[in-house]
Amino acid sequence: MNAEVIKDVKNAVYNEDGSVTCDVLPAGMDSYLPYTASRNDTTPFGQLLWQQLAAGTYGKITPFTVTPDMIEGAREQKRREINAWRNAQENASYTFTFRDHTWDYGKAAQSRLEPVAMLAKNGQLPEGFFWTDANNEDIPMTPADIQALEAAMIGAMVTKGFEIHQRQRQMKQALDKLNTLEEIRTFRVA
Repeated sequence: MNAEVIKDVKNAVYNEDGSVTCDVLPAGMDSYLPYTASRNDTTPFGQLLWQQLAAGTYGKITPFTVTPDMIEGAREQKRREINAWRNAQENASYTFTFRDHTWDYGKAAQSRLEPVAMLAKNGQLPEGFFWTDANNEDIPMTPADIQALEAAMIGAMVTKGFEIHQRQRQMKQALDKLNTLEEIRTFRVA
């Protein structure tokens, strides 16, 4: 391709990925057009422009600069990741030990047990009632047993919830201490 297809280039700036955004004045036109050139451009025009930019034909290319907005945007993205982690942890199922059995707990298990516990408080459980533990064993339960299981489950949920809350607070505090875009982007949420 003939080098004369490009009359001028101005405002060339490196992007984070190494490409260059610039304003190009193609031959035969009166106004500049925005263009992003990259080493892997597949068009003849883009390949020529990249070669000329790399050769310095249009002057120095302004280096990529991390802006405060980019840092804050990355920080906000990590906060969203931390919140998503917290939500997933809070909605997960766990197990705990109570009276020599392993039981499920979490929001789903609580929603199943709550109406049963209400009936148990009113003495309305069917005769021979049982509750199935985490090992899929049917355990005979009295109204008092159901109420005790509910209290133990709530205790386990509060303990786990507080652990989750503490961890997400620790992550957010650690995130707030990071200063560079790379540090923020590579911060591990877990």
